Amino acid sequence: MVNALRTLVICWLLPAALTAQVRAVASFDRSTLEAGDTAVLRVQVFGVRAAPQRVQMAAWMPTVPADNLRYRSAWRRSGEAWVQTITLTLLDTGRLLLPPLPVLLQVGEPVLTNALEITVSPPRVPADISAMAPIRDIRRQPVAWYDYWPALLAAALAVGMVVWWLLRRRRLAPPPPPAPPPPPTLSAREVALGQLEALAREKPWMVRERLGEYYASLSWVVREYLQAQYAFDALEMTTADIGRHLKTTPMPAEAQQEALHLLQQADWAKFAEVYPKADQHEGWLEVARRVCDAGAT
Repeated sequence: MVNALRTLVICWLLPAALTAQVRAVASFDRSTLEAGDTAVLRVQVFGVRAAPQRVQMAAWMPTVPADNLRYRSAWRRSGEAWVQTITLTLLDTGRLLLPPLPVLLQVGEPVLTNALEITVSPPRVPADISAMAPIRDIRRQPVAWYDYWPALLAAALAVGMVVWWLLRRRRLAPPPPPAPPPPPTLSAREVALGQLEALAREKPWMVRERLGEYYASLSWVVREYLQAQYAFDALEMTTADIGRHLKTTPMPAEAQQEALHLLQQADWAKFAEVYPKADQHEGWLEVARRVCDAGAT
């Protein structure tokens, strides 16, 4: 009974004794330094056979950001302790009180180091500025696309809104009015009679100086009509050539004769300045109307 009780007490006290033997000790290689200099943190873990996993630095992040951790050595055995050194840069000045750091073990709960204290003084400024040491450059991180994802997302949303607005405006816009119908195509007769009507309103034969212009206009209207109505190049032919060509067309013979007389009279007025009597000028306009009417029937 006594042996059993002794064994039970030993088994109950043994884990506590083993746990009490595991401890972690942290220390700096120096107690004071200038801002921007590097310090070496030495972490020793006693009472474990296997190398610890790692020292968690999250508790120091406000003072020592991850970018300021320059080097972390592997765990090595030194006597009864496992040792790891961590090189870091301190930029905050003053008396820094750093909390304990948890050390993750291979087996069991993490063990905490002791708290640390270190004094960081501002860099000394020499009287001669040229004697100052060059400023250390910052550690630059490579640029990644995800660093700009908020701006890219905002730009994509803005483009999407503009496209949506344009499409919606296009759907809501009233349809364009239908194109006006093309003007009706006038026949050769209608064109010629319209030109002759304009001459009748203008009455150029009333002014002697315009008689040549008047007969040239009559000749042009009739030639243009014959060219459009019977498909031959009347504007480039002589009056005799037009007479020979008209014989091959269905134009009535009387209308052919009137057309030739009109064109001959226009030639005399144009080339010889020989004009009919004053009371006959308007009559030639009526001859031109009869030619155009007869040829269109």
